[in-house]
Amino acid sequence: MPEQNYDELRASERHAIDLAVEVSPVSDQQESFCDKTALMNVSGGGVCFSTFESGLYAIGQKLCLKVCLPGTDELDACMECKARVVWMHVTGQVDKEARKQMLIGVCLDGFMSFESHQQEQLQNIESGEAS
Repeated sequence: MPEQNYDELRASERHAIDLAVEVSPVSDQQESFCDKTALMNVSGGGVCFSTFESGLYAIGQKLCLKVCLPGTDELDACMECKARVVWMHVTGQVDKEARKQMLIGVCLDGFMSFESHQQEQLQNIESGEAS
């Protein structure tokens, strides 16, 4: 059976990207996890990330994404957003533990917000709290 070319099914062009991302379920879900992985690409419809923890994900699952911004060490800056899993594809790669790599495609639910630990520390100082 020939391998499906998923690029033909895309409505938006895909752009390669390599950024660290922390993925966790939204707070109203029972199972909690934090999968530290990497974004593979972005498009007008959402983002794709890779994982060797495929058992954590399901189609329709609601997630929180925290994308670490490079070159912002002083700010410790990231972008956060909510997303929903829309597709999952197993790749041919395996890790040292023989787990198969999976690509997870998500659509973003709303806007990304900017977060900074330095920003939180400044707010704590202004309000008289210690960090």
